[in-house]
Amino acid sequence: MRLILILGFVLALVAGLAVTAPTRLVYDALAPSGVEAGLVQGSVWRGQALRVRLGGRVVQQVETGLEPASLLALSPAMSMRVTDPEIQIDARLRAAGDAIRIEEAQGLVSVRALPLLAGLPTPADSFARLDGVSVSLDQAGRCISAEGAVMSPALADAGARYDVALPILDMSVFCAGDVLALNLSGQSPAVDLEGVIRLDAQAPSYRIVATPHDPEGGRVLSLMGFRADGARWIADSEEMGEG
Repeated sequence: MRLILILGFVLALVAGLAVTAPTRLVYDALAPSGVEAGLVQGSVWRGQALRVRLGGRVVQQVETGLEPASLLALSPAMSMRVTDPEIQIDARLRAAGDAIRIEEAQGLVSVRALPLLAGLPTPADSFARLDGVSVSLDQAGRCISAEGAVMSPALADAGARYDVALPILDMSVFCAGDVLALNLSGQSPAVDLEGVIRLDAQAPSYRIVATPHDPEGGRVLSLMGFRADGARWIADSEEMGEG
């Protein structure tokens, strides 16, 4: 009985320290992965950070909160909400050994925040929707594992400007080596396409191959920056090349 009381006291002490520890400790732990925060307020139990740099991008606000049930499971996890004019995401943040894991991310990201899509003549409110995206990063921010789906009507929105039925983009998240990437595809009566977007914080890159089914589709692809390559049209970045 005495041993149980001692263990209960130790667990209560650890839990108390965890919930009262400053939120700044969370961002200090994430710093090796390229995460930097400006003003940080609150505790690990419930905190807020402003002007948070995630890789090469700064978001306005990140709210975090400790999930009490995760302490009982001895696998501490935090809920996370990212709020920014171009990014609204809810996810769970968890330490997994030497890695940081972002789990079940849901929400919207403006196409202006994504390579390739940002350069398309899309409406200002075009977006990409995340659905169950989970990513593990090592302490240097390198991709260890990634899964989940992303959908965007951005290309279809752009095609509407030219009265051409371009496809909705379906994307799956994966690790291209140690870089987080999106494998994308889309089909429509006018164009089929496939490609890869690499979300490297230092040099984001992409390569998209489109096959139009009529001359009008090729004309619109040309206006969007694709170049003709036989029967195909290609858009890529200098970093990606054509290999």
